[in-house]
Amino acid sequence: MTESEAADRLSLCTRTLRKERQAGRLRYVLIGRAVRYSVADLESYVEQLRQVQPACPPADPTRRTSVQRPAGGGVVVPFTERNARR
Repeated sequence: MTESEAADRLSLCTRTLRKERQAGRLRYVLIGRAVRYSVADLESYVEQLRQVQPACPPADPTRRTSVQRPAGGGVVVPFTERNARR
């Protein structure tokens, strides 16, 4: 498929597709001066980029979850209450 067809299939702009090809991360076929992409090459490119979100660590029961005051003894005052405190 052509560069614009491949970009549409991956929902990328052609410039991004070109940069990935020039960086060596995306395989292509050169026919004369025409750049073409196979569906298999696009699928393998997507597989290379696939990431898995790591599982969240279990909650630590000894950790305090309440709001802590900032160091130095300061108190966080909501914006709506700032003028009322003066």
